[in-house]
Formats: sequence, structure tokens, C-alpha cells
Amino acid sequence: MNESMNSTFSSIPWRVLVAALAIWLAGAAVYAAGDATDQAKSLTLRECIERTLENNLEIRSQRINPTIGTWGVVGAQGIYDPLLSAGINYADSITPAQFVGVATNGLLSTQPVKEQQLQSGGTLSGLLPSGATYGLSATDTRFSGNTRSNFLYTGSAGAFLSQPLLKNFGFSVNSATIRIARESKTIAVQNFVQFVMSKISAVSTAYYELIYAIENHKTAVENRELAQELLDQNRKREQVGTMSPLDVIQAEAGVAESEQNVILTARTIKDNENTLKRLICQQVTEFRGVSLVPVDQPLVQMVALDVGESTRTALQMRADYLSTLHALESQNISVQFNRNQLWPEINLQGSYGYNGAGRTFDSFGNSVASGDNPFWSIGVVASFPLGDRQARSTYHIAKLDADQALLALKSLEQDIIVEVDNAVGHVETNLKSVEAARAATRLAEESLDAEKKKLLAGTSTTFLVLQAQTQLATARSAESRAEADYGESLVNLDLVEGTILQKNNIVLDEKF
Repeated sequence: MNESMNSTFSSIPWRVLVAALAIWLAGAAVYAAGDATDQAKSLTLRECIERTLENNLEIRSQRINPTIGTWGVVGAQGIYDPLLSAGINYADSITPAQFVGVATNGLLSTQPVKEQQLQSGGTLSGLLPSGATYGLSATDTRFSGNTRSNFLYTGSAGAFLSQPLLKNFGFSVNSATIRIARESKTIAVQNFVQFVMSKISAVSTAYYELIYAIENHKTAVENRELAQELLDQNRKREQVGTMSPLDVIQAEAGVAESEQNVILTARTIKDNENTLKRLICQQVTEFRGVSLVPVDQPLVQMVALDVGESTRTALQMRADYLSTLHALESQNISVQFNRNQLWPEINLQGSYGYNGAGRTFDSFGNSVASGDNPFWSIGVVASFPLGDRQARSTYHIAKLDADQALLALKSLEQDIIVEVDNAVGHVETNLKSVEAARAATRLAEESLDAEKKKLLAGTSTTFLVLQAQTQLATARSAESRAEADYGESLVNLDLVEGTILQKNNIVLDEKF
């Protein structure tokens, strides 16, 4: 028997065996350390979604954009805010003496003219929704000097108005910036909603991926236990002389291979845990050393599917589609505004007020208030830009931008139709895949049981039993993969329909 064993060992690649043994020992050390330090944290899918909405830093960052949009509307409305301006000015002047006549003894002249002025005034001006600009003004000037025996006050109080008749005329033109700002805010809101929906989809997918990783690891552990059980049995049979050493070595190789799979699947669990932690935590160190345990398993059940209804729902509910609609509306507003800017500027202008003068400020005020010295004016001012290339280019660019926005909307419609069709198809396919995978698992279990019985009867080999064990592990892994894929396909269908918020009973209220 020793000669037989020596010849057998010489046929086995020793590097492979040594590497397999090293992997097994490393894996055992890793799990011994991990089991000693890790804590378990059970989480439902709902808890993960709520944690994501509350803690995810990207969502918190995107949440700011609608507020920025709100302030953009406030800023645009500021074009109607009146402007109050006031000023005061002091002037001092000396005019040279002037010749006023000729005398026998020479030229006669007056004293130099000295005059001081203290002028103050204020204006309240602004823009009206019709495009008219208005102003209310009051000024007074206080004179003093050697030409006046006493202080003298002069000034006026009145109003002026300038109403465009073509360019910049009308409520729609003058509110264009406000309406564009409102559309921008709505776009920011819809973009935020779409971002939240994508994060809910991401956390749901990560949750199901973690479930699959855990189940796949369990399958790997079970396969290792089966391989170890086969090795133990083969060793016993070898000791009593009913099995060759080659069968023992093959069983040992099977244990080493299954141990490697256990190590790799365990690492996959950690990777998927980190993905989920990144989504649900503000600080990922919060769950450092903590193993996440999903509570909700994917439910495999029939759901009503209707491609046409899902497409109609998506075109009504998809936030990215609504955002594109508002982007098109914003461009149309810009086109209307720039079309108006092609007109010549013709303004009707008018003013009305009262002048006043007095030796004292009180008498000056009474003079203005009496209304005895009115002034008024009315006229038309026209401006005709020659060529007006800047306005024409701006208008044509706005039209082209609107054409692009319309094409983007149509393109998105086609994308939505395809995405919905694919999502519905994936749900149907993955449901069938689950059924097929479950059948494959059942058949693999039966095949393994048959090979074990044949091995006991001496009509099979260890290699065939190991092969059947591998096939069973592959079938169980495929079943777990199919169940996770089915759950993820339902999530993706909710996402492409735009109903993922409603399906999870999430309302984005004012706090968002």
C-alpha cells in the first residue's frame, strides 16, 4: 500500500495542495478573528430606506438645490422692488466782477458775485409689471450769497412715467425672468425627487445584494461541510481497506477548493455590507465592526404586469420626464421674451408736478403744496437699432435651444418606453428563472443523494460525488441569485415607472 500511496502522491501537483492548505488556514484565522469581534445589527428594508433619507450625505446635498431655486424666484421678483435714492450736494462759487458801464473818471464795476448752494433731493423709482418705469421725486435748493438779501429756497415735487409700447411691453414679457426662475425651481425639485428615487433603488438593490451574498456564503459553508463529511468517510474507508488513497486525496482537494469559496464569499459579504453602510450612514464608522443582518427576504410572487399601463404611469410620474417638460417650458418663455426684444423701443413718457420758491423753508413748502406753479410734459421717444444683430442672434439661439429641449423630451419618451418594456420583461424572466433554479436545486440534491449511494455501493467515485456536490452548490447559488434578481427587478420596475416613492409610502414634504 505504501508503494501505491507514493505513486499516487507523485501524480498530484503539490503546489496546488500546499496553496489550498494555506488558503484554508488563512480563512480559518480570518473567521476566528471575525467571529470574536463582529456584532450583528438586524435591519429591515424600510429601516434602511429611512436611514438613507435621513443620513445620506448626497441626499442632504441635493436637498439644498430646491431651496436655492426658491431664492432664485425671490431674486427674480426683486425686479419690481422700488428703489429709494437720496442725495445732498453743497456748491460754493465766485463769479468775477462784470463791467456794467463807463464813467468820466474810468470804468465802473460791481463786486464779485458770491453764491452758495445746498441742494438735497430724493427719488423713489421702480418697474411695473406692464413694463412701465415710474418715479416720484422731490428736490430743494437753498441759496445764499452777496446777491441775495436773505436765504432763498427753490425746488419741485413731481412724478414721471415711461411706458414702453412695443419692446418690453406687457406682463408676460416683464415677468419672463420670474417665470423662468419658477421653472428652474420646479426643475430643481423634480431633479431632487429623481435623485431620491435613485437612492431608494440603490439601497434596495444593495439590501438584496447583501441577502444574496449571505445566502451564497451559507451555500459555500454547506458545500464545505459536505466536502468535509465526504473526506471523513473516505478516510474511514481507507483505514479498513475499502477505498484507495486517491479518493482521500481527491476529497481533500475538494475540501480545500470549497474552503477557498467560503473565503471569497465571506469577502463579498463585507463588500456588500460596506456598500449598504455607505448609503444608510452619515459616518460609515458608525457600523464599523458590525455585521448587518437583513430581515426582509425577497418575496417571490406573481405581480400584475401591463406594459402599456406602466408606460402611461411613467410618463405621468417620472420626475426626470417632468423635469424635462419644465425645461422645455423655460426655453419657450425665453423664446417669447427674445422675440419681443426684436421690436423697436418706443416709449410714451410723461411727467407732472409742482414748482415752489420762498424766502424761508416754510414758505417754500407752502408754495409747492399750494399747486399754483404746476409743470407737466408728455412725449414719445423711439429707438431703432440698426442691424440689431445681437438681439436677432439671441432670439435664434433661444429658438434652437427650445428645439433641442423638445428633441430631448422626445428622446426621453423613447427611452422611457424601452426602459419600461425591459423592466417588465426582466420581472417576467426573473420569475421564470426562480422557478427553474428551484427545480435545478431539487434535481441537484437528488443527483447528489444518488451519487452518495452509488459510492457506498462501489459503483461511483469520489470525483463524481464532489462534482455532484459542486453542482448542488452552484444550483443553490443560482437560486439565491435568481431570487435576488427578481426582487431587484421589481425595484427597478418601480423606479422606471416613477412610483418607487408611493410603493414605499414616502412623502417628500417641506422638510425636504
